[in-house]
Amino acid sequence: MNTKIIKVLVEKHDDGSYWGSTQNLPGVIAGQGETLEELKKSLKIAFDDYIDLARLTKKAWAANYTNPAEWSWEYEMNIQSFFDLIPEVKISLIGKKSGINQSLMRQYATGKAPASEARLKKIEATIHELGRELLSVHF
Repeated sequence: MNTKIIKVLVEKHDDGSYWGSTQNLPGVIAGQGETLEELKKSLKIAFDDYIDLARLTKKAWAANYTNPAEWSWEYEMNIQSFFDLIPEVKISLIGKKSGINQSLMRQYATGKAPASEARLKKIEATIHELGRELLSVHF
């Protein structure tokens, strides 16, 4: 089986919604959702429509995408916007707390390196843990 990787760059906007666009296909497929799961569904529907149209218009590259079982979705997240929106959250401290090299965390936060979906989940879990710790403080 020859797996076709469909790379998607995902961003979380200040209103909490997720936006994503393909990075390695002819043209651009984009989607949106209130959650990451909604975004994924939106992108898959848009992708199916895009492939159908490409086949109807006889685009040669569409022949590479005939079997959905061979499609693999790879989501990369842009966490730069998170750290831009909340500058009080210190990048190096989140890296340390989550066990991620602080230099690599700075690269994620500045957009010099993309974070994979798994790595972003780890960072997100650390930020949520910090939030719970802060919520438990009473004066």
